[in-house]
Amino acid sequence: MKTKYLLIAAVTLFTVACSKDMLEKYPQDKINDMNFWNAASEVTMYANQFYSSFTKEYIWQYDNYTDNNAPNNRNAYIWGESVVPVTGGGWGKTDWERIRGCNYALQRVARMARTSELDVAEAELRFFKSYYYLEKVKRFGDVPWFDKDLQTNSEELYKGRDARKVVVANILSDLDYAVQHLPPTSPTDRLTKYAALALKAETCLFEGTFRKYHGLGDFEELLRQAANSCEEIMKTGIFSLYTTGKPNEDYFNLFVQYELKGNPEGILVDRYITNKRMNNDVRKIGEAQTGFTKDFVESYLCKDGLPISLSKLYKGDARFEDEFVDRDPRMAQTVYNSDRPYRIYDDGSVMYKPMPQFDLLFCPTSYNIIKGYSPYEKDRQENQGVIDHFVYRYGVILVSYAEAKAELGECTQDVLDKSINLLRSRVGMPPLMVAVGFVDPNWPKWEVAVSPLINEIRRERRVECCEEAIRFDDLVRWKAGKLLENPKTQYGALDPATASYRVIYPGFERKWNDKLYLYPIPSQEISLNPALKQNHGWE
Repeated sequence: MKTKYLLIAAVTLFTVACSKDMLEKYPQDKINDMNFWNAASEVTMYANQFYSSFTKEYIWQYDNYTDNNAPNNRNAYIWGESVVPVTGGGWGKTDWERIRGCNYALQRVARMARTSELDVAEAELRFFKSYYYLEKVKRFGDVPWFDKDLQTNSEELYKGRDARKVVVANILSDLDYAVQHLPPTSPTDRLTKYAALALKAETCLFEGTFRKYHGLGDFEELLRQAANSCEEIMKTGIFSLYTTGKPNEDYFNLFVQYELKGNPEGILVDRYITNKRMNNDVRKIGEAQTGFTKDFVESYLCKDGLPISLSKLYKGDARFEDEFVDRDPRMAQTVYNSDRPYRIYDDGSVMYKPMPQFDLLFCPTSYNIIKGYSPYEKDRQENQGVIDHFVYRYGVILVSYAEAKAELGECTQDVLDKSINLLRSRVGMPPLMVAVGFVDPNWPKWEVAVSPLINEIRRERRVECCEEAIRFDDLVRWKAGKLLENPKTQYGALDPATASYRVIYPGFERKWNDKLYLYPIPSQEISLNPALKQNHGWE
């Protein structure tokens, strides 16, 4: 009997020892900390997961939050109809996991032997962490800065929010590393130093002007870094504006390219390939259920460089077609009019759309969006689109450069001639002069007054960059939400049936609330972490 028990005890000890040994081993057929973080190529492979963040599906819908678009249904947020969410809302677990994913990798990269290839891989991770944190700052203002991957029992989960100035300083530190270590070009469409400079310019311009117009101070150095980042891109000679010398076609054609690789305006592009990676963009924009507002359409200058309030060329809007006559050529390349084919079928036949048309499926305002819209039937097939997208575009860098210099009081004629006036030249418009030379009675009623030059730079930015997910950020950083109270932001074209402008939301008056400059933190997050404080106005 004693021998039997000794045998059982020995077997038990052996089993426990084996089990413990097995628990300390990692599966050999799966990625784990023991078998993965050994080479720069593995870090690069890990970073692949973040590239999908650049894909912004149906990008024109972002302007539904602005004075550019009027969708069929009122946007709950800008109409002040949103409530504090219980969970999610941009602050939930899944919303932070990409930042955690970057921190997870960066901690392990720090233990690896340094090589130039590893420096590049780390630069990609730092870029993406900055990219995600900038979105957090734009949305919430102050946010907690994390520099390591947290576990469920990490004390840092219960910290309060760090000041936005601290977070932005950390973002810029990571971006400086990315600028230093990323290559100038990439044959495989990966990040480059110029993509990092573009993100740095965006960060500094957003935060610099936000601080200036919201009275937070400490904005000059950020604006200088924004201008310097743009200028560093401009000085390379690598990038230029896309043009074939056709002012009535080039701007439209720029956004319906099947291949942006090698396009001179592409700092970073999102590519699509037949039968490998495709999108539904053209089909969706053909049934966008939104359209440009009267306010946006009236912002286009006439061909003489004067606004419609002052130009003798303006023919009024009694007839839909008259609105396009002698206007900035970008208008007819952005807003549909009957001179342009709306559908080009596979058999070569062409359909022109008589205007105005107030169709809720397509466009309630009659100002149809055609920036990024291809009329070819092959491009309208569901999920078969292969038109590429810009992530960072040189044209945006040019207007950002002019704005940053103007905000610093350093915008000379030379600055305009190598930035905004190149954009105007592409479409055959007269140059913008430092001494603007007119006072437009229709300039927006900014809450914080600006100079005539900044007014015209902002006009140029609105026209050049519409439907590129930029306008809402601009309204926020300029403290310009009250522009949404303008009734013309709810108007469409003149309706011949009523001889009055089509009102998209009859019976409703929009009032801006300054709390909307920042989103609310979900109530459950504040309950779980009392150190978090709610954004002003959402308490």
